[in-house]
Amino acid sequence: MKKLDFVIAWVDGSDENHRLKRQQFQPENVVKGAAEDTRFAHNDEIYFSIASILKYVPYCGTIYIITDHQQPSFVGEFEAQGLCRSGQIQVVDHQEIFRNYQQYLPTFNSLTIETMLWNIPNLSQYFIYLNDDFFFNAPSKISDFLLDDYIKIYGHWSNNLLVKTKFNIRKGLNKYFAKPLAPKYTVAQMLSAELCGMSRYFEIHHRPHVLDKILFQKYFEAHPSVLEKQISYRFRSALQFLPVGLNNHLKIKYKQAELFNDIEIAYLKNETSIELFLKNLNNSNVKFGCIQSLDQFEEKQFQKISSALNLKFKDYLPKSIAFKSPS
Repeated sequence: MKKLDFVIAWVDGSDENHRLKRQQFQPENVVKGAAEDTRFAHNDEIYFSIASILKYVPYCGTIYIITDHQQPSFVGEFEAQGLCRSGQIQVVDHQEIFRNYQQYLPTFNSLTIETMLWNIPNLSQYFIYLNDDFFFNAPSKISDFLLDDYIKIYGHWSNNLLVKTKFNIRKGLNKYFAKPLAPKYTVAQMLSAELCGMSRYFEIHHRPHVLDKILFQKYFEAHPSVLEKQISYRFRSALQFLPVGLNNHLKIKYKQAELFNDIEIAYLKNETSIELFLKNLNNSNVKFGCIQSLDQFEEKQFQKISSALNLKFKDYLPKSIAFKSPS
């Protein structure tokens, strides 16, 4: 069976050394949302993510966890307790993926980090990238992501014009009135399409994505200034493109992609989404899930969600894990 590697970016923002380093490099005019604590918070969601891969993804090769001089406390227990193959889970430091570009470290910017994932040593050509709050909700086949050498992209087309117009207005307000220019997911996607000469972008949402290491290598070899500008931002910037979007739009441009409509995911976004999220945990037609900002929930809500996830993945989670509440 063909194997795909998996890559998960992770940070423990509560770590005192990381917090102090973040404060040291944080500019006074950093925009709202780019450096808020919740952007760097975690509530052990990564263990559910890993457990879901082990449970539902038979084509998984190596799981790479990308960190900045950190390591999830219990990640070694997956191997110690026989839940994964020896060496299947590897922790990779920013220093490794930024080799030859260490001048841009430290970075606290997920888009900057995502831009360098292709530089992970020994990474499979095609790999699955997911945030630490993403998980697999049902059995997965490699055909969920790849059809021969065509990648599958789920989303819908959107026109660049409206997003571009609003973005230019916001840039003008920033230039002449010093109004903060906040990063936006749609703008980052639009910018990735523009890099490929497209007047519309294929809009995607929160789910695991398949990426092509060689595609990134060749593109950045041909456009080194694009790479260096992108990774020069230590914190999120509205001027950055979405790396996943660049991958997708290049594949579309080269006719190496099959496009599909958006699919439903088990999406925990706020307290109004809890009941549907819990229902979808038991829906085998919903293949992916996302646990967003778990640290924002009250204790009772946290315990309800955590208990449901523990029950779902109990045979694939280390026995020693005690999930902490956000309070």
